[in-house]
Amino acid sequence: MLANKNALYRRLQIVELVRKRGEVSVDELSQAFDVSSVTIRSDLSYLEAQRYLVRAFGKARYLEQRSAASMVAADTPSAGRKSTDMAIARVAADFIDDHASLFIGAGVITHKVLPLVADRSNLALTLHDLAMVATAQRFVHCELRLTGGALDDGSTILTGPDAERSVASRPLDLALIEASGIDREGNLVCADARLAPVNRAAVKASKRRVAVSYRPNLGDGAIICRLSELDGMIFDDAIDPPIVDAFHEAGLDMHRREEGVVEFRPSTRHS
Repeated sequence: MLANKNALYRRLQIVELVRKRGEVSVDELSQAFDVSSVTIRSDLSYLEAQRYLVRAFGKARYLEQRSAASMVAADTPSAGRKSTDMAIARVAADFIDDHASLFIGAGVITHKVLPLVADRSNLALTLHDLAMVATAQRFVHCELRLTGGALDDGSTILTGPDAERSVASRPLDLALIEASGIDREGNLVCADARLAPVNRAAVKASKRRVAVSYRPNLGDGAIICRLSELDGMIFDDAIDPPIVDAFHEAGLDMHRREEGVVEFRPSTRHS
């Protein structure tokens, strides 16, 4: 018997169970979660509206989902890219302390951070990507909170005003977000305009803000925050001089970390 009767977690577990089996009956779900068939039908109606499954003849059937990777990065990462992503994630994980309240935004690299904080204790973790929930439940000892929001185009990422309000409603120690690059005015930007407002809300609610990126671009995008608002930005060292100059102008100095990874942190020269 699955003991967790919290509606949110039960629905997430239903999705996972249906995904694994392909098809599950209402009666089977009612017995598995020790709730009434009326409750299960309500759960299935909600999940069908969110396009996680379809209902037919007293059963639930899984619908394939589009993951965060397809929103944040259009290409399939190579082995070299995966290795670099993991190196960036390891540096980012160093910012996460025990007892921290944090938001981890959707992204290929940010997702890789979750298993790396398995040794942290008493975290309060807020996510807005449903694809990251199973990883968090498996590896992270934490109070797990999902934002509200809308799911567009079969995505697993919650966006929109409800997601923004949910992020803004709780003070955060740290916001860890994934960006596509910077613009020529010294702003951190995101390629997907739907993600940027949620990341902006997290930045405003957080005491510290850290961004990660793979080969950040210098160009246009949806603005997340000023570079000067960041407490750290981590990416690979395949960067052009204009990007380095933009960080220096924002008061951030470059530090080399693991091989092939650089971190920009606020300058201490004038402190």
